[in-house]
Amino acid sequence: MKWVSGIRSDTLYTIAKRPLDPRWSQNDLQIFLGHCANAQALGWKDERAFNAAEAVIIRQKNYGITWSNNELNKDIETLLSLTRDQLS
Repeated sequence: MKWVSGIRSDTLYTIAKRPLDPRWSQNDLQIFLGHCANAQALGWKDERAFNAAEAVIIRQKNYGITWSNNELNKDIETLLSLTRDQLS
């Protein structure tokens, strides 16, 4: 099963549906999917986009959390620094 993560520059991006934290609000899920679409628009594979987007939401909900994976931390910062202009 697939979820539509978003449309960027007339391209539809999807991700494989996977279990997420059931405590996430609908808003959390929408933000997560937007980050997945942004990451995919940058050329990231589904798995990388999913992991980085999920980490963004977890970090926002759990202040002070960090990961030892430097690549993941760079991906998080990249997603958080994106603007609409960079994606079009």
